[in-house]
Amino acid sequence: MRQAWSYAGSALFLSALAGIAFLFYFGGFNTLLSNQSASLPVELGRAQSRAHPDANIVVLGNSTAAEDFLAQWFNAHSPDEKALNLGVASGHLYLFERMLALAMRQGVGPRKIILITTPEVLSLRPDFDFLMNDLILLKTEIDAGDFLRLRDHTRDPGGYVEYASHLAVRPVLYRAELRDFFVHPRQRLEEAAAVRRWLAGFDRQTPMNEPDNSFSVCDTGPLSKLNETIGKLRRQGRAELAANAARVQAGYAVRVHQPLKVDAFETVRFRRVLQKLTAVAPVYLTAAPFYDPDFDQYPRDYRQSAAQTIRRVAAQVPGVTVVPDFAADCSVFFDTVHLNRKGGEQFTEYLRARVL
Repeated sequence: MRQAWSYAGSALFLSALAGIAFLFYFGGFNTLLSNQSASLPVELGRAQSRAHPDANIVVLGNSTAAEDFLAQWFNAHSPDEKALNLGVASGHLYLFERMLALAMRQGVGPRKIILITTPEVLSLRPDFDFLMNDLILLKTEIDAGDFLRLRDHTRDPGGYVEYASHLAVRPVLYRAELRDFFVHPRQRLEEAAAVRRWLAGFDRQTPMNEPDNSFSVCDTGPLSKLNETIGKLRRQGRAELAANAARVQAGYAVRVHQPLKVDAFETVRFRRVLQKLTAVAPVYLTAAPFYDPDFDQYPRDYRQSAAQTIRRVAAQVPGVTVVPDFAADCSVFFDTVHLNRKGGEQFTEYLRARVL
C-alpha cells in the first residue's frame, strides 16, 4: 500500500511538472490569455505578422509608435508598399529586437525598418525597470535563445543572473495573470477563449488597429494648472472634456520632473540594438513628437544631450538614417506624448515621404 501511495505521489508530482512546463515553457499559457494580459499586444503583433507576411516595412517602438504611426493609412496611400506596426506600449530596447524576430518567424521579410524612439530610450528611471518590463511583455515569446540575447542587455554577471533567473523560473513573469486567474477562473477562461478566437480570426482583410482620437491637448490649457482645469470643467458639467483632461494629467504626472540622464550602458545597448536591426534591413530612426512647452517632462539639457548621443550612435552604425524631428504643436496631440488622429496622419505622411 505504501509503495502504491509513493507511485501515486510521484505520478502526481510529475504531472504537475508537466503541466507547469506546458503552461509556461511551451505556449500553453495562451489558453489563459485574456484582455488583461500584459502580453496581449505581443500576441496581437504575432497575429498581424502571420496575416501580413508580405509586409516590407516594419515599425518598432513603444506606445508612441503603436498610436502615432497609422499603418492602415500609410498602406492606403502607398499601394506598392505594406507597413506593419509592431509598436507595444511601454516597450523598450529588448522588446524592439524581439518583436522584429517574432515577425520574421511568421514570414515577414522587411526591406526597411522604422524605429520610433522617445527621450527615455537612453535614460534609467528609478521607479521603472524597462528590461524587466520587456521580459514580462514578451513572456509568451521568450525561448532558450533569450539567455544568450540577455547578455548584451545586462551590465554585469550579477545583473545577468537576476534577469536570467526570471527566464528560467518563467511563472514569476505571469504573476499578474495568475493572480487574476485564481480570483476569477471562470471569467478568465471565457475571456481567453474569446481572445484566442479574435487572434485566430486575423487575416489579410482584417483592418490593422488604428486610433481615431480627435481630442486636442490644446483644450486643457496650461499643463501646470490641470488640477484647476479639471475641477472647473466638472463644475461646468463638461464631463467628457474633464475626462480627457484627467487622462492628460495622468500621463503628465508620470513624466514630470523625472530625473533623466543619458546613461552610458543604455547608450551601448541602443547601439547594439541598432546593429541587430540593420543586420536585417536599413533602419530609419526618428524621434516621437511630444508636447512639453515648459520643459518639465524632458528638460532642455537632457533633450540636447539625448539627441546628440542618438545622432552620434546612429552615425557609428552603417545602415541607419536619422529622420529629422517632426514639428508639432498642441493641436495634434491627444495627450503630451501621443498624437490625435490629425497628428497621426501628418506624422505618418511625414515619415512616408522620407522613407519611400
